[in-house]
Amino acid sequence: MSKTRAMAPAGQSPSRRHTLQVHGTEAISSLKRAINLTLLLASPAAIHLHGDGMKRDLYLSATLQRSVRKLYNDLCRGQAPLDRKSLQNFLEVEQGEAQDKVSETLTEDTYKFEQFLEVWWRQFGLEIERPASSDKDLTKPITNYFINSSHNTYLSGHQWKGKATVETYKRALREGCRCVEIDVWDNDASPSRDKSLAESARDSSRSERSMRFSANTLHTAGVHMKRVVDNKIERARKFLGVEKVHSHSPKCSKFDISGPSSGYRNELALGHPDADVDSDETVGSQYGASRRDTALTRDEPIVMHGYTFTQPIGFREVCAAIREAAFETTDLPIIVSLEVHALADQQERMVDIMREEWSGLLVERPYEALLNGTIPRLDELRNKILIKVKKATSSTENSMAAGSLSPNLGTVDYDSGSGPEDDRSPKRPPPKVPICENLSNLAVYTHSEHFMNFESSAAKTPSHIFSISENKILELWESKRDELFTHNRHYFMRAYPKATRFNSSNPDPSQFWRKGVQMVAMNWQKWDEGMMLNKAMFSGENGWVLKPAGYRSHMDESDSTCHLSHRVFDLIITVFAGQHIPLPEDMPRHESHSFRPLVKCELHVEKPEKRSGSPGEGGIRLRSIEWDKQTGSGRTDHPEFGADSRELCFRDIPRVEESLSFVRFRVEHEGSRFVPGGNRVAWACIRLDRLATGFRVIPLMDTDGRDSKGVLLVRVAKNYRS
Repeated sequence: MSKTRAMAPAGQSPSRRHTLQVHGTEAISSLKRAINLTLLLASPAAIHLHGDGMKRDLYLSATLQRSVRKLYNDLCRGQAPLDRKSLQNFLEVEQGEAQDKVSETLTEDTYKFEQFLEVWWRQFGLEIERPASSDKDLTKPITNYFINSSHNTYLSGHQWKGKATVETYKRALREGCRCVEIDVWDNDASPSRDKSLAESARDSSRSERSMRFSANTLHTAGVHMKRVVDNKIERARKFLGVEKVHSHSPKCSKFDISGPSSGYRNELALGHPDADVDSDETVGSQYGASRRDTALTRDEPIVMHGYTFTQPIGFREVCAAIREAAFETTDLPIIVSLEVHALADQQERMVDIMREEWSGLLVERPYEALLNGTIPRLDELRNKILIKVKKATSSTENSMAAGSLSPNLGTVDYDSGSGPEDDRSPKRPPPKVPICENLSNLAVYTHSEHFMNFESSAAKTPSHIFSISENKILELWESKRDELFTHNRHYFMRAYPKATRFNSSNPDPSQFWRKGVQMVAMNWQKWDEGMMLNKAMFSGENGWVLKPAGYRSHMDESDSTCHLSHRVFDLIITVFAGQHIPLPEDMPRHESHSFRPLVKCELHVEKPEKRSGSPGEGGIRLRSIEWDKQTGSGRTDHPEFGADSRELCFRDIPRVEESLSFVRFRVEHEGSRFVPGGNRVAWACIRLDRLATGFRVIPLMDTDGRDSKGVLLVRVAKNYRS
């Protein structure tokens, strides 16, 4: 009979086939209901708190609840409810809370589980990152701070074909960036441009003049070509009736540039478990304007990435956007790094525009109280905009430079923030453009200088800034590390990404901070390892971080890197469970039961061989240290990690400067470990001196750098030794 039924569907009557279809549909529906029930049971459940006479619901997954209840039972030692002395010891010793606050908070003799949660979670908090100091020292010269910096701030994507937009400036500034970059070019529609070009080319051959004209019109031709292609594609799409789909991937030219949310979730996991942390509609509306072409004023300079296919925006529009967002979140100053490719007439327009748009904010002349070129303190520059640009050269040098405007002639401008090692085409390096006097005068405390060596007179001028590519700085560290470190204790240096980073990737900025480099220019449009470290460095710091003592200029000249306060330490992180871990991008919600998240932990600390002095100082052979560990995999987006694979131990880490060291967490899907770039689902990064000890909750960010609802419950233990 079973064989007959198995063969029946092919020759069954319509009514019989209909009956089988109905039963099959019901079976599938039943299976879906079972899966949904499983997901519902795994969803966070409410724990009712009643502290201060107010009712609150704390939603914790079953896995988190098991870990927290086990902790409570361990503290009780079989004598529930928890007594005050045991809770006080837990808060002071395990959690590192202040004794005075603990004594004031604990008013009961015993604490039930809900009361324990009310005190521990609600009143002391479980944040993994300790808050930045509320009384940060702002009295040091500005060269004594690390500065949150961006590279090619106007771009929203790829270095050669990404779109320029003012929204990237607003986002960066609102997220704590304090050094932005503007590439300024002549507006090809400006009537005065032809006159300037003619005057500068008066004594040159006709072939050289044609080369000069092509130098500044190549990018315009590229933009025009891109627009023509885009329009043809759009017309074809509409004709064929194909729906337009936008990706959130950086590979898409119209990806979401919103970046991470600036708010930190203090009320972690409180409220309904399905409540959104951020609204995509808000993000979309906020940055929708960047997707529209902007009308450019005919006689004003433009901003774009030269010799590429990027679309330009107006310089005035950029200045207006900077004024709008510059001091919304902090009054600490910003530095505007100008890379000038515009000729003299348009440079004068730049000065006019900046004075108009930044009236009352722009530092235009030295402060009278500061003599002999002294650099001002950070607190003396509140609500101020500093200009970084080259100084004007002599009239003789100007005339020589004017005769070398062709990209194939003259001297390449290394010190304007970009050069042949930057992301421009190595076949067409930017020409050297003389800076006019009025623009030069705006570089009061931050002027660009071309790096030649550390013994030059330029290297001793208090206001100078050397902009050097990441590769060149690493070369200098190998050959002139003591000179490099000493220079950066007293004067500014800026690192920018190397030429091959066309996809807007970033270097590890911590390797440059440890060399004293104040400004590491990052591609904010790319959320990679470098940007994770950058976010951790400046979290809650308003874009300015005071250097460690041995890195600052007020120390004695005899002080060197060997006297810095490095300590040996052990770090042990135990990962218990998670909640609302973001699913892989290609995994539907109803398949979350197949999700296998694992946690990787990586230390970013200075390796002994990278420090000043010879490797293995004193002839001691250095022991190999593993800098990354990982847990076993859990199950679903509410995972629990097994006791045999959840402890991540880093022992005997030598000579750590904790304010320049980081611990980074990556949550990956084990099932896609062999898919390049497709396994990371969430991450977190914390500066080591801000890493809190005890039982803590790690808030996770998604792969686009935005807050997610995901959290991990961990225990952190640190042991420092001299």
